[in-house]
Amino acid sequence: MALLQKFIHALESTNAFTIGACKFLTILSVALITVIVCAGVYWRYVLNDALAWSEESAKFLMVWMVFTGAPIALAQGTHAAIDALPEALPPRARQAAFGLIYLLVMFFVTVLIYQGWQFAWNARIQSTPTTGISMLYVFAAMPVGGAIMFLISAELLLKSIAGIWRPELGVHRPEILPITGAS
Repeated sequence: MALLQKFIHALESTNAFTIGACKFLTILSVALITVIVCAGVYWRYVLNDALAWSEESAKFLMVWMVFTGAPIALAQGTHAAIDALPEALPPRARQAAFGLIYLLVMFFVTVLIYQGWQFAWNARIQSTPTTGISMLYVFAAMPVGGAIMFLISAELLLKSIAGIWRPELGVHRPEILPITGAS
């Protein structure tokens, strides 16, 4: 159990840094998309001279925003999920169910990493129409985001395994607060 806790701690440290970087990059992407889209609208409708690169740049930043934002949601347990079954189980069985879920997530992100890298590598010879950037840099978001999600899933899988023996060490989903009306 001590060795398992060391692996969990090592992954927690790595993932904390990586999630911090993902948060920064996601916020930066949203800010850049906002500025680029606003500039594109201003140039097109006020100056009557469209920016050729604005739409393309905003789209490609959105791809990166998705693949830097998804690991954040995975780490916080805020992806869409059906919680009825795990929540109905006793604590140890709940941790086993979470372990199975994160094992499946690891399988699917492994496919995403492999297929995403092949897709990006095959697209390396293509360049974007207006900015001339290799499509490798755009599509690299898939294997990069998948690799980060793999590490997060590995941490959560190990926590759920530890939680089978000691449920307090396991994975705990955040409480979803009900939406209330304005007061």
